Amino acid sequence: MHHGHALLLAAGASLALTSGYLLMRGQKRPKRCVFCNPLERVVYEDPTFLAFHDIKPDAALHLLVIPRKHHGTVKELGPEDLPMLRRMLEIGQQLLMENGFSDSTARFGFHRPPFNSIHHLHMHCLGLPFKPSRAEYMFPKDGARWFVPAEDLISQLERNAT
Repeated sequence: MHHGHALLLAAGASLALTSGYLLMRGQKRPKRCVFCNPLERVVYEDPTFLAFHDIKPDAALHLLVIPRKHHGTVKELGPEDLPMLRRMLEIGQQLLMENGFSDSTARFGFHRPPFNSIHHLHMHCLGLPFKPSRAEYMFPKDGARWFVPAEDLISQLERNAT
């Protein structure tokens, strides 16, 4: 499990993965969701999304794209979330392209519960190579039970919409 996000917590706060962070649609966001507030390391922002450097990068460039509005995890998404996911992917692709990465040196995706460390939807945008190289296991190109490539998630939700 990737624990790098735990360092984003305010001093004195503890990371409590069992403290009710997993929300169903319509519930209030948790008081201590570290992604619901603006962060340092921001490289992109608009009224709906933020992108910032991962605090513990696993690749030459490792960004996270998040919606400003709290969404729990990929398990809570439905076809109505497709426009949000498509835009997150566009932002990630644009940022990696602007930093010299191509389709063959980029990877985009989401960790699935319980393998995510923060319960605020976030897409990993990885400019390869991985560092350390063993990090590739956490973000497999073809997906795994712990990681779903962004394009695969979008395709799954599109199939569910029909």
